[in-house]
Amino acid sequence: MKIDPTSSRPGKKNDNMNVEERNGHVIRKYVGYGRFDCLQAVDALNEFYDVLTVYLNHFIPVRRCVEKIKVSSKYKRKYEKKAETPYQRVMKEKTISKELRNKLETEHEKLNPFVLRKEVERLQKKVYDVQKQYGKSKNER
Repeated sequence: MKIDPTSSRPGKKNDNMNVEERNGHVIRKYVGYGRFDCLQAVDALNEFYDVLTVYLNHFIPVRRCVEKIKVSSKYKRKYEKKAETPYQRVMKEKTISKELRNKLETEHEKLNPFVLRKEVERLQKKVYDVQKQYGKSKNER
């Protein structure tokens, strides 16, 4: 099997900016900086991420960076004027098929942001409870 190389290098965490950016503004915000060191937490985290991804993609708008200019040692960024959800961006795209568009619209109509947010909070608590029950304490590390 041929595996194409990526721009990431071992030991250089800043090489993969997309992963690091997501860790900073999504994962750390909803999961925190805690250490999850038990196998049971994997299933709980996966269940949590499945619901969180739907919630973020359909209901949380973001403004994308349109321009980034280096001024001296700092960067000056310009963002879009209007924030949009990833769902809205996909629906505006002309290249997606009608089948996919219909599937996404049907899925979106079934979703309730309030119910999804409550589910995110419930699963977030479940992740912490699983780690507390099965994980190693700070003294055991």
